[in-house]
Amino acid sequence: MDKEYFLSTKDLVTIAILSALGGGLSVYVGYLGNLINRVVGVPFGAGQFMAGLHVIWIVLAVGITKKKGVGTATSLLKGVVELFLGGTHGVVIVVVSLIQGLLIDTVLFKDSTKEKRGLIPYCFAGGISAASNVFVFQAFFFAGIPIILIMMLGMLAFASGVIFGGYISLQMMDSLEQGGLIYSSIGEKKDTDKPIYIRYGSVIITVIFLISFTVGGVYYFHNVYEPPGSESIGVTGEVDNEYDFVYDDFQEHEKVVLAELEGSVTYEPPRNYTGIPLNVVIDHAEPGKGTSEIRVIATDGYDRDFDLEGVMNDDEVIISYDDGEYRLVVDSRKEGYTGSDWVQDISRIEVS
Repeated sequence: MDKEYFLSTKDLVTIAILSALGGGLSVYVGYLGNLINRVVGVPFGAGQFMAGLHVIWIVLAVGITKKKGVGTATSLLKGVVELFLGGTHGVVIVVVSLIQGLLIDTVLFKDSTKEKRGLIPYCFAGGISAASNVFVFQAFFFAGIPIILIMMLGMLAFASGVIFGGYISLQMMDSLEQGGLIYSSIGEKKDTDKPIYIRYGSVIITVIFLISFTVGGVYYFHNVYEPPGSESIGVTGEVDNEYDFVYDDFQEHEKVVLAELEGSVTYEPPRNYTGIPLNVVIDHAEPGKGTSEIRVIATDGYDRDFDLEGVMNDDEVIISYDDGEYRLVVDSRKEGYTGSDWVQDISRIEVS
């Protein structure tokens, strides 16, 4: 007699396929989220309405296999795939993904719950799983954000998870059953006499939706995003001397300033920062006649514009270099500056 395993070959293939699809597309959804942040003009958070797209694959794996622990296994593998494909958050994304799978397995723990495919439990599983990423990222990256903003972002992600991780996932599973691609646990195939556009309607709509978002993510990845960790900043634009700024080459201009970061999403109390004045960096590039603006751009596409004359007359706007990352430091208590001017992980400076 052949030995019966908890996970069949079909289950393992399902987990592998959905993990690969989820990990790959999540990379580009993450890039697209950064693009939306850039358009809106905030450092993070605007893309949370797409959070459900990250968990839809985990819910599908659980609903199709109907096995305990599949959500956790799928999410872990999905996170690893996303990590090695260049996810924007590094190894933290594995933790985020794993917690999402654990929550889905917990909510849909009972075999009967998975089998019945009730709208409420599946939507709640998708919602709470998608919302968890807000709180995990808060723990790792965004200390000091007002609790009200965290809750608002969590609610937005929860709603996205309800729609994509819950409702759309259920519609996709129904379409797959009606198309004869998956079967119910009692071995009965769903009615396949319905027209193809009805049987596969939700699948087609979801695929079109995902493709459209993926195209946006690909655009961001190839045209906006730059890999972090560079040892230099490109200084370009309408200048006579384009060059790559390297901190060590300007250490004789190093300056200590007292600055406070008071923004809409985070706060850092006044303390001393060491860096190179931005006007020194710009002056070395020799701005051309008629130039009036400086744009400081981060690796993820986030940027801020500054008045050239104002910067050239203020030697307390500095570029610091810490842990391999360039950061623009400006005292938000000074007139004309805000916490959003603190551009992190600078990649380029453009003069126009």
